Amino acid sequence: MIRILAVALVGVALLGLPAAAQTGSNIVAGQSAGSLRIGASVTDVIAALGSLYESEDSESGKYTLYDWPLKPFAVAVDKESKRVVLVLVGFTDAFSTDKGIAGGSERQAVETAYGKEYTASEGSRSTRIIYDELGIAFDLGRSGTLSSKVTQIFIFVPGQWKAIMEGL
Repeated sequence: MIRILAVALVGVALLGLPAAAQTGSNIVAGQSAGSLRIGASVTDVIAALGSLYESEDSESGKYTLYDWPLKPFAVAVDKESKRVVLVLVGFTDAFSTDKGIAGGSERQAVETAYGKEYTASEGSRSTRIIYDELGIAFDLGRSGTLSSKVTQIFIFVPGQWKAIMEGL
């Protein structure tokens, strides 16, 4: 019985290796989320995350938005350059920034790691704190278990938050 359990656990661990190798666990402001890099081609992103995705053009027509329904990632790709300008890591604690912030981290931890010099945007379900010059933003829940805790992390071209959001 113990041998069967050990074999099963090794099998589960090995199944997780390809996904971990493709995405990694580190998020670096303005640069990357795992192997997904700002400035990468959409071909590179699809190669890393797989072909099970949905895509649609942004309302402005400037970007194509890609979402992998079985993975915690979405990306915005500039239609002209065909390069990634924004990566969203959502609703997971499996990925953390190089400063230790992950899904579920408290607002105070974000402010300690990145500082209190940010722009805040209040929504009905979340508060977004944006470190535009660093190329990173965090959504914080506004109620329940996730109140004041990180729910989503955005990585984007530093200094371009407003331009990217206007293009979506």
